[in-house]
Amino acid sequence: MGGVTWLNAQENVAKPRCGTMEVLKTNLERDPVLRTRFNQQKLQLRQMVQQRQLARITADTIYVPIVFHIVLQNPNLVTDEQLRDQIDTLNKDFAGLNGDSVKILPQFKHLFGKSIIQFRLARRTPNDQPSTGIVRKVTTRQEFNLNDPAVKYSSMGGDNAWDRNRFFNVWITDIVAGYLGYATFPQGSSAAEDGVVLDYTCLPGGVPPYDRGRTLTHETGHYFSLFHIWGEDNSCNGGDDIDDTPNQGAASGGCPTGIQTDDCSPTAPGIMYQNFMDYTNDPCMVMFTLQQVARMEESLTLYRNSYRTTNGHIPVGLVPLDASLRTIHTPVQRACAASFTPSVTLRNSGIQTLTAVDIHARIDDGTPVVTHWTGSLQTFGEALVNLEVLTTTPGHHTLTVYITNPNGGNDLDKTNDTLTTTFLYQPPVSPPLTEGFEGNTFPPAGWDVLNPDQSYTWERVSGVGNSGQAAVVMRNFNYTVNDMQDLFRLPVMKIANADSAFMTFQVAAAISSNPNGLLNPFDTLEVLASTDCGLTYTSLYKKWGAGLITRNTPVTTAFTPNANEWRKDSVNLTPYIGQGEILLAFRNTTQNENNIYLDDINVYSVVINPNLKTRGVLISPNPVQGDGQVNVQFYPNPVNLRSIAIYSITGAKVAERLIGGAGSTLYRFDMSLLASGVYVVHVVFSDRTVTQKIIKR
Repeated sequence: MGGVTWLNAQENVAKPRCGTMEVLKTNLERDPVLRTRFNQQKLQLRQMVQQRQLARITADTIYVPIVFHIVLQNPNLVTDEQLRDQIDTLNKDFAGLNGDSVKILPQFKHLFGKSIIQFRLARRTPNDQPSTGIVRKVTTRQEFNLNDPAVKYSSMGGDNAWDRNRFFNVWITDIVAGYLGYATFPQGSSAAEDGVVLDYTCLPGGVPPYDRGRTLTHETGHYFSLFHIWGEDNSCNGGDDIDDTPNQGAASGGCPTGIQTDDCSPTAPGIMYQNFMDYTNDPCMVMFTLQQVARMEESLTLYRNSYRTTNGHIPVGLVPLDASLRTIHTPVQRACAASFTPSVTLRNSGIQTLTAVDIHARIDDGTPVVTHWTGSLQTFGEALVNLEVLTTTPGHHTLTVYITNPNGGNDLDKTNDTLTTTFLYQPPVSPPLTEGFEGNTFPPAGWDVLNPDQSYTWERVSGVGNSGQAAVVMRNFNYTVNDMQDLFRLPVMKIANADSAFMTFQVAAAISSNPNGLLNPFDTLEVLASTDCGLTYTSLYKKWGAGLITRNTPVTTAFTPNANEWRKDSVNLTPYIGQGEILLAFRNTTQNENNIYLDDINVYSVVINPNLKTRGVLISPNPVQGDGQVNVQFYPNPVNLRSIAIYSITGAKVAERLIGGAGSTLYRFDMSLLASGVYVVHVVFSDRTVTQKIIKR
């Protein structure tokens, strides 16, 4: 299916995005025997489909075990949840149970095909050991070329295929040149390279408009012998060997609506741009046809018939009673209060329904606190469990969670009963807080960094500080995995007994592309605030591109700021006064542009003089001494101030400031050259005048 290429959605013109036919051509050119066998298979399959009745040879569902080989520098970029969603999408699309099938044009509804082919995550390895069907392989390769089979070989930085007669191999990686995926046809490749390769961005939750998992639906169609709906010659002479798909001259792109025609199908109902084997966007491809389904099922019978008898999707020897822990959800590196509620995912990994279990949680070597869980979990069912409250002390700690007494009995597999995590607790601090990163410890005490992909993240750097010799940097110039987010979090704070509060910081940034480009996906810097210890955040500051950079011209090498390339930015924290614990964070979202630096972070609060708050105007000091400075303060900012004047006791004007509109909160007057004595200050508003005597000593 399509790769990362940009379309003119109004013209609905598609550029090549699926690499299947290119890979097939390469394979056949380098292996004449393979080419002969493939051509014979193609002819044989067409003849068999034509002879076959629409009634299936068998109505039994065929379950195909999938193994996902995630081959990335950080394989954790792909989550288990995404893969489960991908399997769900694939099954619904093949079974014709996809909810968006209601979009099928009325002219084509009678051709809507529903297959008996279904997919399951592999539950055992080729050696019949237990498996989740997910293999995560860390590679040093940043990306893989279309015609480079290295992703399928462990010796070349990839991961070896599992037995293709028992498993459907799907590799998930970073594919160069904008392709989203490619597949091998039956007998169109060697056994070691048989399967589908996907770009990791096209899984459910990936990058729109290819974020619904339809890439794997498309490529699996190829895997079971379907061609692109338009054929491959971009004319009306080619075809897809399917009789119930209209003739089509070229690929469709974007998201068309209504009847669409071309030179090959110039009248209604036109072309079938909603077909999974076209190139439209994920939300707009919704169907296989009856004969496409027949071809795929016949292809399985002829060339992949071992899927009918494989046990790859059947778990290995589940024990009767096996409760397990999957994940500790909270705390995540940080506890924001001395007493907190841990949460975990409980899983039933046994045959018996799980109805009760004791979950123990302890901090360091302390006394465990027990949560008695009851419920009903079928095999492989999961539940989010909030545990009993724990209380900790300041510092770094280890949280250990383990389970006992499932259903009041003995857990028969104790290898999955225990999880641990580390976390930091520091009591909330109050403003002021200042940090210039001059100390050698990083992160500073009470700060932390969230680095989900364990790649480039916030780090201390020396020799480039704004006011000192150090700063923090996010090296986006070297960070080639886009859209990753890294947080640099401050100590938990409480802001109370103040009238206003702010955070200021120095920032220096550059980008490597045109700062005025309209479509550039720039690096983004945000300031976030959380009142629930990082579960959710509110963005208080967000800048990118021309709004963020401090060097206005593109920088094509790693950016290091000069002394004059720092800017002081400010964030208003006043709404968080008296709101309990607040967790502030800087968040970087990378797009591989250039480096961002931070320094001199300062959180402070402001308390207004109570006399000033009561009166609205405060003239001080009185008497005036020393350097003779007198301040005229306002609260809040005056909106109708006209002037401020100072007169001697005899009525002579000795100083004046004309305002004529909105004023500021503070005006200073120098009386050092005036003689000692009594003076009168006149503060003139449009609707009133405030006067006050002051003494100059």
